Amino acid sequence: MPCRRRCSASPCSPACVRGIALAFALLVLAACNGRGAAPDIAAPVRLARVEKGTIPAEVSGIGNVTPITSVAVKSRVDGQIVLVPVREGSDVKKGDLLFRIDPRPFAVALDIATANLARDQALLEKAEDLLKRSDDLIAKGYISANQYSDAQGDARAAGAAVAADTAAVANARLNLEFTELRSPIDGRVGRVALQQGNLVKANDAAALLTVNQLDPIYVDFSVPERYLNDLRPAAQSGTVQVSLSVDGAGGAPVERSGPLTFVDNQVDQPTGTIRLRATLANADRAVWPGQFVRVRINLPTAGPALWVPASAIGQSSEGPYVFVVGEGMHAELRQVKVERTEGDRAVLSGHIGVGERVVIDGQSRVIPGGAVSLVAQAGSGAPSGGMAGGKAAH
Repeated sequence: MPCRRRCSASPCSPACVRGIALAFALLVLAACNGRGAAPDIAAPVRLARVEKGTIPAEVSGIGNVTPITSVAVKSRVDGQIVLVPVREGSDVKKGDLLFRIDPRPFAVALDIATANLARDQALLEKAEDLLKRSDDLIAKGYISANQYSDAQGDARAAGAAVAADTAAVANARLNLEFTELRSPIDGRVGRVALQQGNLVKANDAAALLTVNQLDPIYVDFSVPERYLNDLRPAAQSGTVQVSLSVDGAGGAPVERSGPLTFVDNQVDQPTGTIRLRATLANADRAVWPGQFVRVRINLPTAGPALWVPASAIGQSSEGPYVFVVGEGMHAELRQVKVERTEGDRAVLSGHIGVGERVVIDGQSRVIPGGAVSLVAQAGSGAPSGGMAGGKAAH
């Protein structure tokens, strides 16, 4: 042919290129007819069956340990510290002495207030006696009305002075009591800011020390707001338990659990989470205020749900899907909705039924409608249809 002669000596002409393309298309059509069909290569996969059961919704995250009560101890009077019997980092009971401020100025103030009270009480007795005699004199006309009114006023003024002195005595006695700073709670003492000999001011900005309650103790954490409707009724009934895990001595994990005791009254809009709090026993001081711990909470579920191993779930532009394998060992791509993932299990909804087989390994070699074959387990010679829980799909 002329085209062959030209191609042997020079690059093919456009007409020759079109001829070659047409010939290739005819070969493809011939390969696709019944007599020349290429064999369907089966993709090796592992399968598992769709199961139905109750899967508790487990939410995990990071929590922060906070004391139920934290008291910043400050002085309520001015003075010099004369005694610090408490040691830093020690446990204290409610009422234990923490600091003593020099009580002598306050004892003197109490004596002065007491003396003023005694003086004014004597004046009150004199004024009341004069008023009583004025009652008889005014009745007989021996004194004027103005004189009688003055006697009444003097008695009332003396009574008011006694009341003021009584309050001054109580205040002086209270200030004297404030010279001894005692622990308001059971807890553990932190760093002592001022030692013996230092001067303190009343209600100074800096605390002398802080006492934290360690048993029981709070754990604060947050979960996504989608769990709110399940959490509220469960928290009211007291059935939700929160588990805590933290590395202990030698790296051994320490486990604790306690009830969910608080659900915040609003969702944090920037993060879309709801703040929760659990109360845990901490007699052995396994956790410490300010410490970050691993938190796990199991939420009640509405009932049994369909689930598959999480490895069966694929993602496409249309959403999650699974490959379902029927009796003819051909894979069908089926769109599903993943309600949640709990560990290595995915809870599904959609057009899928209990007992159907799904591909859990080898999806990258599977095409929709393509043939699949079960992979033999190493050393067994038997096909593997492994399933979480030990069931096999055949």
